[in-house]
Amino acid sequence: MVDVTEIRSQQEMQKAFNIRRIVFCDEQKVDPQLEFDGLDLKCRHYLAVQSGRAIGTARLRIDKPNKIKIERVAVLLKERGKGVGQALMRRAINDAQNKKGCTIAIHAQSHAQSFYETLGFKQIGAEFEEAGITHIYMEYLN
Repeated sequence: MVDVTEIRSQQEMQKAFNIRRIVFCDEQKVDPQLEFDGLDLKCRHYLAVQSGRAIGTARLRIDKPNKIKIERVAVLLKERGKGVGQALMRRAINDAQNKKGCTIAIHAQSHAQSFYETLGFKQIGAEFEEAGITHIYMEYLN
């Protein structure tokens, strides 16, 4: 059972940062200065925990007055494909929906398009490159 909670302490934030560093910087070779973009203090952050161990994270950021972006969705390699990403996304979507009239968007890595489509996102526009990785812009339609 995966428990997804909003991050409330510096210790939990460090766990999330560690997951992001492993997934994005170590695995995907994203420059740490791009990954840690200075926007974290303006975001809501989530931690996925299983059996007391932090295994995934995501953040929610108000991009414009009428747009909320789900960002930095990361799950440790050995935990992927087990519903952790879905649990993180469902929590972030649920919280984003509380801000009425807002578009919920994500810059999804292209290889994960079908994952986000199963959650109710639809691709808008062409692929683009971000941090050296091909992405697509998607919006939540449910």
